[in-house]
Amino acid sequence: MRRLRVTVLGPVRAWNGEVEIDLGPARRRALFAMLAANANRPVTRAELIRALWGESAPSAAAGNIYTYVSGLRRALGPAGGLLRSGRAGYTLRLEPGALDADRFETLCEAAGAQAGAERPGPAVALLDEALALWRGEAYANVTGLFADLDRHRLAELRIGAAERRARLVLAGGGDDALIADLTALVRDHPLHEPFHELLMRALHRAGRGTEALDVFHAARRVLVDELGVEPGPALRELQSRILAEPAPPVPVAPAAVAAPAAPPVARRGRLVGRDAELALLRDLLDAVGEGRSAIVWIEGEPGIGKSALLDAALHEARARGHRIARGSAEELSSRIPLHVMRRALRLEDAPHDDPAAAVDRVLDHVRGLTATGPLVLAVDHLQWADEASLLAWERLAALTRWLPLLLVATARPEPGRRDLARVRRGVSTRDGHLIRLTPLPPSDIEQIFGRTVGVPPGATLRSLAPLTAGNPLYARELVSGLVAEDGVRVVDGLAEVDARADDMPRALLDTVRASLDHLSPGARESLRYAALLGDEFAVAEVAAVTGRSPFDLMAELEEAVAADVLVDAGSELAFRQPVLRRALAGSIPAALRPTLHRHAAQALADNGGAVTRVADHLLAGPPEVDEWLVDWLVAHGAELSRRAPEAARELVRRALAGHRLPQAQRAALAALRDGLDR
Repeated sequence: MRRLRVTVLGPVRAWNGEVEIDLGPARRRALFAMLAANANRPVTRAELIRALWGESAPSAAAGNIYTYVSGLRRALGPAGGLLRSGRAGYTLRLEPGALDADRFETLCEAAGAQAGAERPGPAVALLDEALALWRGEAYANVTGLFADLDRHRLAELRIGAAERRARLVLAGGGDDALIADLTALVRDHPLHEPFHELLMRALHRAGRGTEALDVFHAARRVLVDELGVEPGPALRELQSRILAEPAPPVPVAPAAVAAPAAPPVARRGRLVGRDAELALLRDLLDAVGEGRSAIVWIEGEPGIGKSALLDAALHEARARGHRIARGSAEELSSRIPLHVMRRALRLEDAPHDDPAAAVDRVLDHVRGLTATGPLVLAVDHLQWADEASLLAWERLAALTRWLPLLLVATARPEPGRRDLARVRRGVSTRDGHLIRLTPLPPSDIEQIFGRTVGVPPGATLRSLAPLTAGNPLYARELVSGLVAEDGVRVVDGLAEVDARADDMPRALLDTVRASLDHLSPGARESLRYAALLGDEFAVAEVAAVTGRSPFDLMAELEEAVAADVLVDAGSELAFRQPVLRRALAGSIPAALRPTLHRHAAQALADNGGAVTRVADHLLAGPPEVDEWLVDWLVAHGAELSRRAPEAARELVRRALAGHRLPQAQRAALAALRDGLDR
């Protein structure tokens, strides 16, 4: 008997050997598809009826099933004996691998095993074979409940396989077709964020950073338009890193020598400002060349220029002929033991054994490297390093007193990571150097403006420098956003913008919000309500607006203080940067903000808040005037008229424009209006 083959990864079709079988009309073909998908097990009539008609089965459904099965047996010809009837239902007998969907899943599982055994080449080959089985949408010529459900399941598996393949190829350095493949995947699956992320990484790796950023903005438009959501943390963080870092070198096969190859680093021209910090690093590079060691910890908020300073220092090290080992920790790899240290020292092929033994192996390797000369070992984004990598860093720091080793790390504040705080304290106890990067002065921000847009900034563009709060990433994102929105024009050789200080590009606000992702969800939510209150606020005010106790809020607000988002302002707290407050307030849906302002006004008034602050929220609230607002305005209108006459005038105008005011209240408000007009 010739072998029966079935395909469902595309139109449902069947072959008896090389002869294609006519599966007949739509419902008969759908019944065959369900039997094939459940091959070698009985499928009851009830299951078949539900799969074909759902809850709308006709009274003759059971008889129709019998007719379809009889027709299929005739169509199968010599293979008709493979479709069997029994008391439990109908069974279609298929040999292993006769159904393409089964082969697809088997190949994907085998690829996963190869990848888990760190054999990426065979894993990619198996995934290629699996994906080549597809001929369009699964069950393309079949309808019904079963087909709809299994079509969705198989589509998810196909997307997962394509994503795994792309990650494996990218981890291996990429190939000529990867960018084209990912572009097609983004086009076909625009709501699957990982494809956008992978395409950005592939473009950035290829030195096409501008195109990578274009992919981010296109992804954001699709997600906002289709789902009403902003890109997730992985996409936003990758965008920030691309803006802050040079394109990474294309990986090459590890050399057959013990020393790690020094990766190309950015030239000094990328760095703006930071002269004192770079001078210190130059001195330490000279010292390590003479056999003296040192430890350096570079810290600061996201986007402040930690990686750019490290790049400039490594360029200086390269110019001096020092050997360089550099690794960059990634959030997605934070659970892989020693991931960043293995990458920095080119030890990816070392056995993944007990973490303690692996740390010892890292230390032995560094000892061997420094035995023949000084080494600069740099770890970027240490806040994402796994525990074993942090332990290795600590033990290497203890070795610096004996080895010609310059150990450098960059990290941003992570209030919730005690192990990171411990490592940082160890830098001070070992007489290391803590470099805390502070905001750049306006002159440096203006220089970044000019470099980003390509011409010197004019007066109107320079006037936007305060919006960046001295953050280089914010400066680049501000100008890039304005350029994308056609908001920059060149006049007499200078870049000018319209007067739009209160209309920051959405790209900048998105970047600022992404810089707060390291805070806990509770802290971010409390900060959103605090942002609604203004640049400065009291804890009691946030408690009044949220309905929570001040005691419950303190832990979250203290986390924000530790992360340098908030600062102490006497009896109140304040946002360290106004742009942080605006970004957080902007993350509240526009349709919801007026209602929240109205709620905040009443909560503040009930807790004895200043009349001017209550009025600010009332003005930002809904235009409709309610009974509470009128009562409050009658009671506090005189004081508000003295402190903020323009706010009082507008609120009185709104109240008098309303209907059904009691005569006494209308008279009191009219008197207030007349007094303000005099």
